[in-house]
Amino acid sequence: MTAARFVLPFALTLALALLTSTIPAQAASTSKVTPPPTPTVKPLRIALLADVPQWVAAETDTTTLLNQLGNRQIDLVVHAGGIKGDTESCGDALLAARERLLDDSPVPLLYVPGETDWAECQQPVNGQFDAVERLNRLRELFFPADATLGRRTLPVVRQSDQALFRSYRENARLVVGNVLVVGLNLPGDNNHYRTEGGRNSEFEDRREANRQWLARAFSVADQRNLAGVIVIVHGDPQFNNGWEKRGRPSIFDGFLRHGSRDGYVEFKRQLRELTTHFDGQVLLVHASLGGFSVDKPLRDNASKVIGNFTRVSLPVGTPTQWTELMVTPGTRSVFQVRLQDGPKD
Repeated sequence: MTAARFVLPFALTLALALLTSTIPAQAASTSKVTPPPTPTVKPLRIALLADVPQWVAAETDTTTLLNQLGNRQIDLVVHAGGIKGDTESCGDALLAARERLLDDSPVPLLYVPGETDWAECQQPVNGQFDAVERLNRLRELFFPADATLGRRTLPVVRQSDQALFRSYRENARLVVGNVLVVGLNLPGDNNHYRTEGGRNSEFEDRREANRQWLARAFSVADQRNLAGVIVIVHGDPQFNNGWEKRGRPSIFDGFLRHGSRDGYVEFKRQLRELTTHFDGQVLLVHASLGGFSVDKPLRDNASKVIGNFTRVSLPVGTPTQWTELMVTPGTRSVFQVRLQDGPKD
Protein backbone atom coordinates (compact mmCIF):
# COMPACT_ATOMS: atom_id res chain seq x y z
CA MET A 1 0.00 0.00 0.00
CA THR A 2 2.79 2.41 0.88
CA ALA A 3 4.61 1.79 -2.41
CA ALA A 4 1.39 2.41 -4.39
CA ARG A 5 0.86 5.77 -2.70
CA PHE A 6 4.36 6.91 -3.83
CA VAL A 7 3.99 5.68 -7.48
CA LEU A 8 0.73 7.56 -8.23
CA PRO A 9 1.96 11.09 -7.34
CA PHE A 10 5.14 10.55 -9.43
CA ALA A 11 3.12 9.54 -12.55
CA LEU A 12 0.84 12.53 -12.21
CA THR A 13 3.81 14.83 -11.83
CA LEU A 14 5.47 13.44 -14.94
CA ALA A 15 2.29 13.82 -17.03
CA LEU A 16 1.79 17.41 -15.88
CA ALA A 17 5.41 18.25 -16.72
CA LEU A 18 5.08 16.83 -20.23
CA LEU A 19 1.80 18.69 -20.79
CA THR A 20 3.27 21.99 -19.59
CA SER A 21 6.32 21.65 -21.86
CA THR A 22 4.12 21.41 -24.99
CA ILE A 23 2.06 24.56 -24.34
CA PRO A 24 4.54 27.13 -25.74
CA ALA A 25 4.99 25.13 -28.97
CA GLN A 26 1.22 24.84 -29.44
CA ALA A 27 0.75 28.53 -28.78
CA ALA A 28 3.43 29.45 -31.28
CA SER A 29 1.90 27.27 -34.00
CA THR A 30 -1.54 28.88 -33.67
CA SER A 31 -0.39 32.50 -33.43
CA LYS A 32 -1.03 34.79 -36.47
CA VAL A 33 1.89 35.66 -38.72
CA THR A 34 1.77 39.19 -40.15
CA PRO A 35 2.23 39.02 -43.95
CA PRO A 36 4.89 41.22 -45.51
CA PRO A 37 3.61 44.50 -46.98
CA THR A 38 2.55 44.40 -50.63
CA PRO A 39 5.22 46.10 -52.73
CA THR A 40 4.12 49.32 -54.42
CA VAL A 41 3.99 48.99 -58.22
CA LYS A 42 5.65 51.95 -59.91
CA PRO A 43 3.42 53.30 -62.69
CA LEU A 44 4.81 52.92 -66.19
CA ARG A 45 4.86 56.07 -68.34
CA ILE A 46 4.52 55.62 -72.10
CA ALA A 47 4.49 58.42 -74.67
CA LEU A 48 2.24 57.80 -77.68
CA LEU A 49 3.06 59.55 -80.98
CA ALA A 50 1.86 59.37 -84.58
CA ASP A 51 2.63 61.07 -87.89
CA VAL A 52 5.72 62.99 -86.79
CA PRO A 53 7.79 64.33 -88.33
CA GLN A 54 5.82 65.33 -91.40
CA TRP A 55 8.08 67.25 -93.76
CA VAL A 56 11.59 68.47 -93.09
CA ALA A 57 10.37 71.56 -91.21
CA ALA A 58 9.08 69.34 -88.39
CA GLU A 59 12.30 67.38 -87.84
CA THR A 60 13.83 69.81 -85.35
CA ASP A 61 10.63 70.03 -83.29
CA THR A 62 10.34 66.24 -83.25
CA THR A 63 13.91 65.90 -81.99
CA THR A 64 13.17 68.49 -79.30
CA LEU A 65 10.05 66.57 -78.29
CA LEU A 66 11.96 63.29 -77.97
CA ASN A 67 14.59 64.96 -75.81
CA GLN A 68 11.86 66.46 -73.66
CA LEU A 69 10.37 63.01 -73.14
CA GLY A 70 13.78 61.79 -72.02
CA ASN A 71 13.95 64.61 -69.46
CA ARG A 72 10.50 63.66 -68.18
CA GLN A 73 11.70 60.13 -67.44
CA ILE A 74 9.32 58.44 -69.86
CA ASP A 75 9.84 54.67 -69.89
CA LEU A 76 8.90 53.97 -73.51
CA VAL A 77 7.96 55.93 -76.64
CA VAL A 78 5.50 54.27 -79.02
CA HIS A 79 5.36 55.67 -82.54
CA ALA A 80 2.20 54.47 -84.27
CA GLY A 81 3.46 55.21 -87.78
CA GLY A 82 3.68 58.07 -90.23
CA ILE A 83 7.31 59.25 -90.38
CA LYS A 84 6.82 61.41 -93.49
CA GLY A 85 4.28 63.70 -95.08
CA ASP A 86 1.91 62.34 -97.70
CA THR A 87 3.65 64.33 -100.47
CA GLU A 88 7.23 63.61 -99.41
CA SER A 89 9.44 61.25 -101.36
CA CYS A 90 9.70 57.62 -100.30
CA GLY A 91 13.32 57.53 -101.39
CA ASP A 92 16.12 55.97 -99.38
CA ALA A 93 17.65 59.30 -98.38
CA LEU A 94 14.51 60.53 -96.61
CA LEU A 95 13.73 57.18 -94.97
CA ALA A 96 17.30 56.90 -93.69
CA ALA A 97 17.16 60.44 -92.28
CA ARG A 98 13.94 59.67 -90.40
CA GLU A 99 15.40 56.42 -89.08
CA ARG A 100 18.39 58.33 -87.67
CA LEU A 101 16.03 60.83 -86.04
CA LEU A 102 13.98 58.16 -84.27
CA ASP A 103 17.05 56.11 -83.38
CA ASP A 104 18.51 59.15 -81.61
CA SER A 105 15.64 59.09 -79.09
CA PRO A 106 16.98 59.07 -75.52
CA VAL A 107 14.06 56.77 -74.62
CA PRO A 108 13.48 53.29 -76.11
CA LEU A 109 11.19 53.77 -79.11
CA LEU A 110 8.87 51.18 -80.68
CA TYR A 111 7.89 52.13 -84.24
CA VAL A 112 5.05 50.65 -86.32
CA PRO A 113 4.83 51.59 -90.05
CA GLY A 114 1.99 53.70 -91.45
CA GLU A 115 0.59 53.96 -94.96
CA THR A 116 2.60 57.06 -95.95
CA ASP A 117 5.76 55.14 -95.03
CA TRP A 118 5.22 52.42 -97.67
CA ALA A 119 1.66 51.64 -98.84
CA GLU A 120 1.13 54.95 -100.67
CA CYS A 121 4.64 55.13 -102.15
CA GLN A 122 3.41 54.06 -105.60
CA GLN A 123 1.84 57.51 -106.10
CA PRO A 124 3.72 59.81 -108.49
CA VAL A 125 4.10 62.53 -105.85
CA ASN A 126 5.95 60.05 -103.62
CA GLY A 127 8.28 58.80 -106.33
CA GLN A 128 6.14 56.04 -107.91
CA PHE A 129 7.84 53.23 -105.99
CA ASP A 130 6.58 49.68 -105.63
CA ALA A 131 4.84 49.53 -102.24
CA VAL A 132 6.11 46.09 -101.25
CA GLU A 133 9.67 47.01 -102.22
CA ARG A 134 9.46 50.10 -100.00
CA LEU A 135 8.08 48.01 -97.12
CA ASN A 136 11.03 45.67 -97.44
CA ARG A 137 13.38 48.66 -97.41
CA LEU A 138 11.70 49.94 -94.22
CA ARG A 139 12.30 46.55 -92.64
CA GLU A 140 15.99 46.75 -93.47
CA LEU A 141 16.41 50.28 -92.15
CA PHE A 142 14.20 50.34 -89.06
CA PHE A 143 14.15 46.74 -87.80
CA PRO A 144 17.64 45.26 -88.20
CA ALA A 145 17.84 44.00 -84.60
CA ASP A 146 15.51 42.39 -82.08
CA ALA A 147 15.33 45.60 -80.08
CA THR A 148 13.58 48.95 -80.06
CA LEU A 149 15.09 52.03 -81.61
CA GLY A 150 16.76 54.62 -79.38
CA ARG A 151 20.05 55.37 -77.65
CA ARG A 152 18.80 53.07 -74.90
CA THR A 153 16.97 50.00 -76.17
CA LEU A 154 14.64 47.29 -74.93
CA PRO A 155 14.57 43.75 -76.36
CA VAL A 156 11.57 42.82 -78.49
CA VAL A 157 10.23 39.60 -79.98
CA ARG A 158 9.62 39.84 -83.73
CA GLN A 159 7.29 37.75 -85.86
CA SER A 160 10.21 37.16 -88.20
CA ASP A 161 11.45 34.61 -85.66
CA GLN A 162 8.81 32.28 -87.15
CA ALA A 163 9.93 30.64 -90.39
CA LEU A 164 6.52 31.09 -92.03
CA PHE A 165 6.61 34.86 -91.45
CA ARG A 166 10.31 35.54 -91.90
CA SER A 167 9.79 38.91 -93.63
CA TYR A 168 7.44 40.46 -91.03
CA ARG A 169 10.05 42.14 -88.85
CA GLU A 170 7.80 45.13 -88.18
CA ASN A 171 5.37 43.03 -86.14
CA ALA A 172 6.86 43.04 -82.66
CA ARG A 173 5.97 42.70 -78.99
CA LEU A 174 7.51 43.35 -75.60
CA VAL A 175 6.40 43.08 -71.98
CA VAL A 176 6.79 46.19 -69.82
CA GLY A 177 5.20 46.96 -66.46
CA ASN A 178 3.13 43.74 -66.40
CA VAL A 179 1.43 44.60 -69.71
CA LEU A 180 2.16 43.43 -73.24
CA VAL A 181 2.74 45.94 -76.04
CA VAL A 182 2.16 44.48 -79.50
CA GLY A 183 2.73 46.27 -82.82
CA LEU A 184 0.93 45.33 -86.05
CA ASN A 185 1.42 46.57 -89.61
CA LEU A 186 -2.18 47.72 -90.13
CA PRO A 187 -1.97 50.87 -92.27
CA GLY A 188 -4.59 53.40 -93.23
CA ASP A 189 -5.99 53.57 -96.75
CA ASN A 190 -8.35 50.68 -95.94
CA ASN A 191 -5.50 48.45 -94.74
CA HIS A 192 -3.94 48.66 -98.22
CA TYR A 193 -6.75 46.55 -99.68
CA ARG A 194 -6.71 46.80 -103.46
CA THR A 195 -9.66 46.27 -105.81
CA GLU A 196 -7.67 45.35 -108.92
CA GLY A 197 -8.38 41.96 -110.45
CA GLY A 198 -6.54 38.87 -109.32
CA ARG A 199 -5.21 37.86 -105.95
CA ASN A 200 -4.63 40.73 -103.53
CA SER A 201 -1.47 39.01 -102.35
CA GLU A 202 0.14 41.67 -100.16
CA PHE A 203 -3.07 42.30 -98.23
CA GLU A 204 -3.97 38.63 -97.87
CA ASP A 205 -0.53 37.52 -96.73
CA ARG A 206 -0.18 40.35 -94.22
CA ARG A 207 -3.73 39.76 -92.97
CA GLU A 208 -2.80 36.16 -92.09
CA ALA A 209 0.47 37.25 -90.48
CA ASN A 210 -1.37 39.83 -88.37
CA ARG A 211 -4.04 37.31 -87.39
CA GLN A 212 -1.51 34.85 -86.07
CA TRP A 213 0.62 37.53 -84.39
CA LEU A 214 -2.34 39.05 -82.53
CA ALA A 215 -3.56 35.62 -81.41
CA ARG A 216 -0.09 34.78 -80.15
CA ALA A 217 0.13 38.06 -78.24
CA PHE A 218 -3.07 37.36 -76.31
CA SER A 219 -1.95 33.81 -75.66
CA VAL A 220 1.28 35.12 -74.11
CA ALA A 221 -0.68 37.62 -72.02
CA ASP A 222 -2.93 34.84 -70.74
CA GLN A 223 -0.06 32.50 -69.94
CA ARG A 224 1.78 35.19 -67.97
CA ASN A 225 -1.38 36.50 -66.31
CA LEU A 226 -0.61 40.02 -67.53
CA ALA A 227 -2.83 42.93 -66.54
CA GLY A 228 -3.30 44.30 -70.04
CA VAL A 229 -2.56 44.25 -73.75
CA ILE A 230 -1.74 47.41 -75.74
CA VAL A 231 -2.27 46.99 -79.49
CA ILE A 232 -0.46 49.55 -81.68
CA VAL A 233 -1.52 50.11 -85.32
CA HIS A 234 -1.53 53.13 -87.60
CA GLY A 235 -4.81 52.84 -89.48
CA ASP A 236 -8.20 53.75 -88.01
CA PRO A 237 -10.17 50.46 -88.21
CA GLN A 238 -13.49 52.31 -88.71
CA PHE A 239 -15.51 50.74 -85.90
CA ASN A 240 -18.63 52.76 -86.74
CA ASN A 241 -19.30 51.53 -90.27
CA GLY A 242 -21.82 48.81 -89.36
CA TRP A 243 -19.36 45.92 -89.70
CA GLU A 244 -20.96 44.00 -86.82
CA LYS A 245 -24.15 43.34 -88.80
CA ARG A 246 -22.53 42.18 -92.01
CA GLY A 247 -21.61 38.68 -93.06
CA ARG A 248 -18.13 37.52 -93.85
CA PRO A 249 -16.59 39.44 -96.76
CA SER A 250 -16.29 37.88 -100.19
CA ILE A 251 -14.65 38.89 -103.45
CA PHE A 252 -17.99 40.49 -104.46
CA ASP A 253 -18.33 42.46 -101.24
CA GLY A 254 -17.50 45.86 -102.69
CA PHE A 255 -19.70 45.42 -105.78
CA LEU A 256 -22.76 44.25 -103.87
CA ARG A 257 -22.62 47.15 -101.43
CA HIS A 258 -21.58 49.76 -104.00
CA GLY A 259 -18.60 50.68 -101.87
CA SER A 260 -15.14 49.53 -100.93
CA ARG A 261 -14.65 46.26 -99.13
CA ASP A 262 -13.84 46.78 -95.42
CA GLY A 263 -10.13 45.99 -95.18
CA TYR A 264 -10.28 45.93 -91.38
CA VAL A 265 -13.24 43.64 -90.76
CA GLU A 266 -11.21 40.50 -89.99
CA PHE A 267 -9.03 42.45 -87.56
CA LYS A 268 -12.08 43.85 -85.75
CA ARG A 269 -13.74 40.47 -85.45
CA GLN A 270 -10.60 38.85 -84.09
CA LEU A 271 -10.04 41.73 -81.67
CA ARG A 272 -13.61 41.33 -80.40
CA GLU A 273 -13.17 37.59 -79.89
CA LEU A 274 -9.81 37.87 -78.13
CA THR A 275 -10.90 40.74 -75.88
CA THR A 276 -14.06 39.05 -74.65
CA HIS A 277 -12.03 36.02 -73.52
CA PHE A 278 -9.26 38.05 -71.88
CA ASP A 279 -9.44 38.81 -68.16
CA GLY A 280 -7.35 41.99 -68.33
CA GLN A 281 -7.74 45.34 -70.05
CA VAL A 282 -7.17 45.90 -73.77
CA LEU A 283 -6.08 49.23 -75.27
CA LEU A 284 -6.02 49.92 -79.01
CA VAL A 285 -3.89 52.88 -80.14
CA HIS A 286 -4.01 54.34 -83.66
CA ALA A 287 -3.61 57.62 -85.53
CA SER A 288 -6.68 59.65 -86.40
CA LEU A 289 -7.39 62.64 -88.62
CA GLY A 290 -10.18 63.47 -86.17
CA GLY A 291 -7.71 64.31 -83.41
CA PHE A 292 -7.30 63.02 -79.88
CA SER A 293 -10.09 60.99 -78.30
CA VAL A 294 -10.65 58.09 -75.89
CA ASP A 295 -13.72 55.88 -76.28
CA LYS A 296 -15.13 52.34 -76.17
CA PRO A 297 -16.29 51.52 -79.71
CA LEU A 298 -16.03 47.72 -79.64
CA ARG A 299 -19.29 45.80 -79.22
CA ASP A 300 -20.14 42.13 -78.87
CA ASN A 301 -22.54 40.10 -81.00
CA ALA A 302 -25.47 41.50 -79.01
CA SER A 303 -24.32 45.10 -79.66
CA LYS A 304 -23.29 45.48 -76.03
CA VAL A 305 -20.21 47.59 -75.29
CA ILE A 306 -17.21 45.42 -74.37
CA GLY A 307 -16.15 46.98 -71.08
CA ASN A 308 -12.50 45.89 -70.94
CA PHE A 309 -11.69 47.46 -74.33
CA THR A 310 -10.63 51.09 -74.83
CA ARG A 311 -9.54 52.91 -77.99
CA VAL A 312 -7.11 55.86 -78.02
CA SER A 313 -7.05 57.99 -81.18
CA LEU A 314 -3.87 60.06 -81.54
CA PRO A 315 -3.57 63.54 -83.04
CA VAL A 316 -1.45 63.53 -86.17
CA GLY A 317 1.31 65.69 -87.53
CA THR A 318 2.03 67.92 -84.54
CA PRO A 319 5.16 67.60 -82.38
CA THR A 320 3.69 70.27 -80.08
CA GLN A 321 1.46 67.62 -78.49
CA TRP A 322 1.92 64.07 -77.28
CA THR A 323 -0.27 61.55 -75.49
CA GLU A 324 0.75 60.19 -72.10
CA LEU A 325 -0.29 56.66 -71.14
CA MET A 326 0.05 55.73 -67.48
CA VAL A 327 0.05 51.99 -66.81
CA THR A 328 -0.69 50.98 -63.22
CA PRO A 329 -1.24 47.22 -62.78
CA GLY A 330 -3.32 46.31 -59.76
CA THR A 331 -5.78 49.16 -60.29
CA ARG A 332 -9.24 48.76 -61.74
CA SER A 333 -8.58 50.70 -64.94
CA VAL A 334 -4.87 49.80 -65.47
CA PHE A 335 -4.62 52.48 -68.20
CA GLN A 336 -4.97 56.25 -67.80
CA VAL A 337 -4.55 58.52 -70.83
CA ARG A 338 -4.18 62.29 -71.20
CA LEU A 339 -3.02 64.75 -73.85
CA GLN A 340 0.14 66.67 -73.00
CA ASP A 341 1.78 69.78 -74.42
CA GLY A 342 5.08 69.38 -76.19
CA PRO A 343 7.77 72.00 -76.82
CA LYS A 344 6.51 75.45 -77.80
CA ASP A 345 7.91 77.59 -80.57
